[in-house]
Amino acid sequence: MAQSPFTAPGEWLKGNLHCHTNQSDGQPSPQQTVDIYAEHAYDFLSLTDHNRLTDVSNLDSKGLTLIPGSELNGGRAELGQHYHLVVIGQHTEVASPPDITIQELVDLARGAGEVCWIAHPSWCSITTADLLPVEGIIGIEVYNTTCHHGIGRGESVVQWDELLARGKRPLGLAVDDAHWHYPDGLGGWIWVKSASRSAADILAAIQAGRFYASTGPVIEALDFTGRHMRLECTPAQEVRLVNPRPGVGWTSYHLGRPGPYTHVEWTIPDAWEMVRVEVMDERGCRAWSNPFYFD
Repeated sequence: MAQSPFTAPGEWLKGNLHCHTNQSDGQPSPQQTVDIYAEHAYDFLSLTDHNRLTDVSNLDSKGLTLIPGSELNGGRAELGQHYHLVVIGQHTEVASPPDITIQELVDLARGAGEVCWIAHPSWCSITTADLLPVEGIIGIEVYNTTCHHGIGRGESVVQWDELLARGKRPLGLAVDDAHWHYPDGLGGWIWVKSASRSAADILAAIQAGRFYASTGPVIEALDFTGRHMRLECTPAQEVRLVNPRPGVGWTSYHLGRPGPYTHVEWTIPDAWEMVRVEVMDERGCRAWSNPFYFD
């Protein structure tokens, strides 16, 4: 098993990696957007305007680490929608030609930046068949605030698990994708275990999967001794251990006592090749660990 982010050295940093400003179709200016996230105690932020690399070099960061990025679109999925792709750590502005394929778009993004992933699969009606051939992404957005608040399709956990069941190893991100035309911000983020607050270290930690996604709950510890798991978290009404194979999984209901739970231990069966952990609080807000593999 690769080193868990919960035992890796460094500090936990909270950040949003997908949002828009008036440099594309968002309402606030870049500086106003930075101000919003700084006021809510975020540690890092990426402004990802559509097909535009918004300059962050002259902004007052208010203590945030600002990571350049953008949202690109291209390719044509099974049900007719373009793929949307977020790229961060971007150093070169790129434009996606109208007839580009999704793999060409990923290759273009990787040449222009450090990390890219598929944005809001459910909003785009991107299917597992669409996602399986794509190479070079770190994962998908399993939660997107604006898609949740706007059309009720903010979660893409089904696509995540179907990819995992087929042997792919995508990471899961939670983001806002805020445009601020209605309340669609401050709802989804990732906690990254980073060696420092530098953009380079944050990007390296994201690439290595040293993060988890959340809409509220905090996972304070998630450790494995062999296959024995120990979880500590803020009060949870339900804990789920998810394996994507048919009929396989476990929840805290098996403990025979009601929540809230702040400490859960369980031994992962030998037949499980991987597990990911979900924590849900009394408001229905969730946190998702990235998968742990027993190679």
